[in-house]
Amino acid sequence: MATFNAIDYTDAAGRLASGAFVRVPVSGSGMRPFLRPDEDSVLLAPVKLSGHNYSQWELNAFQSRCGNPDRRYRNRSCASGRITIRRRDVVLVRHKDGMTPALMRVVHVWGTLLLLREDSSYSPYESATVSDVLGVVIEGTCRGGRHFNSASRKWRYASKAWTASYRPRLWAGRIRKSPTRSAISMLAVLTAVVILSCVDRGRHDIIRIEDGQFIKHEQPYYFIGTNFWYGPILASEGSGGDRERLTRELDSLCSMGVRNLRVLVGSDGERGVYTKVEPTLQYAPGKYNDTLLRGLDYFLVELGKRDMEAVLYLGNAWEWSGGYSQYLKWAGYGDIPLPRVAGYNEYVDYVSNFMKSDSAMGMFRRYVMDIVSRTNTVTGKAYRDDPAIFSWQICNEPRPFGEENKETFRTWLTETAEIIKAIDPNHLVSVGSEGKYGCEVDLSLWEEIGRSPYIDYLNIHIWPFNWGWTSRDDMNDGTVEPAIALSLEYLDEHMEVARRLHKPLVVEEFGFPRDSVGFSRSTSVSMRDRYYEAMLSQMNGQKASGTLLAGFNFWGWGGLAIPSQDHLMWQPGDDYTGDPAQEEQGLYSVFASDTSTVSIIRKYALTVNE
Repeated sequence: MATFNAIDYTDAAGRLASGAFVRVPVSGSGMRPFLRPDEDSVLLAPVKLSGHNYSQWELNAFQSRCGNPDRRYRNRSCASGRITIRRRDVVLVRHKDGMTPALMRVVHVWGTLLLLREDSSYSPYESATVSDVLGVVIEGTCRGGRHFNSASRKWRYASKAWTASYRPRLWAGRIRKSPTRSAISMLAVLTAVVILSCVDRGRHDIIRIEDGQFIKHEQPYYFIGTNFWYGPILASEGSGGDRERLTRELDSLCSMGVRNLRVLVGSDGERGVYTKVEPTLQYAPGKYNDTLLRGLDYFLVELGKRDMEAVLYLGNAWEWSGGYSQYLKWAGYGDIPLPRVAGYNEYVDYVSNFMKSDSAMGMFRRYVMDIVSRTNTVTGKAYRDDPAIFSWQICNEPRPFGEENKETFRTWLTETAEIIKAIDPNHLVSVGSEGKYGCEVDLSLWEEIGRSPYIDYLNIHIWPFNWGWTSRDDMNDGTVEPAIALSLEYLDEHMEVARRLHKPLVVEEFGFPRDSVGFSRSTSVSMRDRYYEAMLSQMNGQKASGTLLAGFNFWGWGGLAIPSQDHLMWQPGDDYTGDPAQEEQGLYSVFASDTSTVSIIRKYALTVNE
């Protein structure tokens, strides 16, 4: 079957009527942000209605464009008599007499009645009938020539989100148009108004950014927070779950003034792997442990009760939760060379393939879409409407792992941020970067990534011991000042970029070992206290002056955990601490028994809150 190039939508409508496949340039702004006018194009399949049969040759031609013959895609179902119009199909339609055909998305089907909308529109639905549909979009190009197809999750989830948001408006509009002014209809109107006001209020409470400042409850928001990666595991009712401990930990953090928690959504891959967090959430590509997902739901509910919020990071460059390396293993790159077994360089060589693997990045993209589009099973509230989420974060410490990967790395991060924003336009999005050290020591790359309009704020990590700014010998001599000086210098050079981009900056990871790099809870923390005092004191006056340095999240909260005395590394059944499975338990954790460190954190957290 021939494919014709059309000049515009009217030309395309005529060619579709003759039964041809038609490629047409996108015009008008109605399908932004996914299709851009005068830059992208789509391929339309003709639609024949009842009484008109496709030939088997035509059906074969249509199916051949589905990428997987004989599979019936949700958005591309075809039968002997017609191509079925489904929810979330993108169609060329003449929805009103005398109007030029428009490219729109089907968001609901009632028999022959279609509800339609443009992707960039916040107006009420348009209505049409099946007979008004001229052609169905089955594939196209977007974002500078990148290919997409109509089965992609990006199309489906964007429409799902829009539909859920605007369903109350639809029903309220129907009631207003009803000629009956009965008490029942008026009650329905009031109910719809209450529902809409509640929805608006919930979204109103979601943290946003205005003029370079986080805004929470209509006030500038600055914070001292922590890393609490294991919170959703504690919240589950399965392996590793301990809701009683979770309650005590959250209440303890609240009493300290710590309300911003940076949290891992979940780990990836099989269980029983040395140095990896268990239980795992994504045990196979797109397959999830529902008990852990419900734990994440419960965790967000508990945060909401306390006016706390979570930064939810979705991936990891390091092996302790799967991340890069697990996706590569699933993509067929062989067994993972764990850093503590095969060596750091072997691991880096392995994960450098992530930026070269479309398959690995595609599996991660699917996971992101599944999580961001989730609805809480406890409250029935979509994640996109939950004020307990501070931001979505793409990855923990993403790195390109090679100079040759830097451009792909930048594209991957900015396009992933765009996908998250398409599904959830309400919440903030951040990268999870260490800063310059996460970009092959290239500050300009970090700045270029942060410049993306889909990335709302900047983050850096500071690790003086891991990065060689201090040593065990220094700590034996009681020397911490060089580590403080280099840490503040690192902060200053990233603050210069934040000022150029006029975006808030959060130091979302920093830590310091116990004295002499000991691991026991009884080991002194005198030098850690000096380091914490120097770092957290940087928040003095920031809120009052409205500057861009917005928060610190120390790593990490060990709270009530009691590490095993029999082994240093975490094993299943041990208490979760702030130190993940690849680190000695107690290395960086701040336990509730570290009263001097807790006192410093409380002092600065409460000061910032006031």
